[in-house]
Amino acid sequence: MSLTDLKKRSKQTVKRNKVSVDQFIEDADNYAQGKPSTANKLTSEAKPTTNFRHCTFTFDAPAISHLQQASQQHKVAKSKLLRLLLKQFDSLSPQQQQALLEKNQER
Repeated sequence: MSLTDLKKRSKQTVKRNKVSVDQFIEDADNYAQGKPSTANKLTSEAKPTTNFRHCTFTFDAPAISHLQQASQQHKVAKSKLLRLLLKQFDSLSPQQQQALLEKNQER
C-alpha cells in the first residue's frame, strides 16, 4: 500500500433536481405502493430526443465571418444555422442542388 492509496478522494457530486414538498410526498407514496417514481419521469422527459455529434469543418476567412455575422444578426447559434441551411439544401431537387453547386463553383 502506498501513500497515494491513503489520499482522500473527492466524491463526485450528483446534481439533483429540486422538487416541491408535494412532489416529494407523492413520490414517497408511489414508492410505498411499488409504482414508478415521478421524479424519474421528469428527468427522462428532459432528455433531448436528438443526438448531436461534434464535427469539425474547415472554412476560409470570408465564410467564417459571414457565418458569424448571420449568427449574430438572426440570434441563432452557428451550428443551428448550418443545420437549417443543410436541411434547406436537402429539400431541393437533385437538379436544383447541382445548379446551386455549379453556380457557386465559379466564386
